[in-house]
Amino acid sequence: MPIKQVHSIPAHVDRIWNLAPHPTLPLLAAATSDKSAQIYSLNTYFPVAQLDGNHKRSIRSVSWKPKSGSNSEVVLATASFDGSVGIWIRDSERYVQEVGSTGDGGSIGLEEWEFVASLEGHENEVKCVDWSCDGTHLASCSRDKSVWIWEADEDNEEFECLAVLQDHTQDVKHVAWHPNEDLLASASYDDTIRLWREDDDDWVCSGEIIGHRSTVWCIDFDKATGEGEARLVSCSADETVRVWSRESITGNTAHRDIPSTFRSDPISENWQQEAILPQRHSGPIYAVSWSGQSGRIVSVGADGLLVVYQEVKTGEWVVIAEEEDAHSVFEINTAVWSRKWKSTASHGQEGDAEKAAPNPEEEEIIITGGDDGNINIWEVTFQT
Repeated sequence: MPIKQVHSIPAHVDRIWNLAPHPTLPLLAAATSDKSAQIYSLNTYFPVAQLDGNHKRSIRSVSWKPKSGSNSEVVLATASFDGSVGIWIRDSERYVQEVGSTGDGGSIGLEEWEFVASLEGHENEVKCVDWSCDGTHLASCSRDKSVWIWEADEDNEEFECLAVLQDHTQDVKHVAWHPNEDLLASASYDDTIRLWREDDDDWVCSGEIIGHRSTVWCIDFDKATGEGEARLVSCSADETVRVWSRESITGNTAHRDIPSTFRSDPISENWQQEAILPQRHSGPIYAVSWSGQSGRIVSVGADGLLVVYQEVKTGEWVVIAEEEDAHSVFEINTAVWSRKWKSTASHGQEGDAEKAAPNPEEEEIIITGGDDGNINIWEVTFQT
């Protein structure tokens, strides 16, 4: 099944660490080693904002806060090797520089963003940051072996640390929230994945996944599971991509109003390996992403290979596309799925991202970033 590169954004002179498409808007955030985050339009692939001047070292991870209720603010979290997490809010009414043309007489301007908060407390580099599905919690993880959970006020300017979780014995590489539950997963240099839940105002480790033989670099949840179900995919320096499923939850999960000190059994989750995906990589696998649209998985890593997998039946996966040297001779650090957008605006500022809509006639795209500083856009011709 063919895979084709349809666009490349020469974004930075240095490496791209992480990419995050906005969940509802045609915006893409890029975390880079030059201490900045860039925002791009997924309609035109032009830059629409540059966030810099606040972090002192590389930005390692970016995460969009989901919009909820009447809150229409566009909020981005950035995690940096300087040990802090930054919170940025878009001011869509202000533009600081014109950077290009829409091709039909309109202009594209750089948006104004405000740096509203710096979350500090980690002792070393912050490796990843992720918002929960409803935007009420923000998780961060660090080389200091800890996972922090934060809660924001309504203005996203004041944050309270709810928990510091220290069960991992080594560097924590990645955190990811379940798409529907208040369930957090973390991946570590200690070769394990841990699951975390809130229990009577305390955050506890509800499960541990053991199976990888080396560093677990990245994890992502299946976004199409039914109520009460959960699956996640992980990738590792052991050159494998694995899918895990939750078999059961035990403990008094239905009686959350009873203090944990009076319960006979704590909350515990049992996770089992469901599959090891076909092995293609010949080096550490740095990133995986599980599509919420097609249910397919993509993986990338140190060998420069991009691989797309499809599930043919529960627990059985096949490779449907792969591309060697997807970023020339460079390592690939990140890969994400995104819907393919089309613009419904005939002209005007590209910052009016709400004027764009997903294209229902097109399949999704894969977006990758590597040590070459480029962001590559890929399409796969999928069979139905």
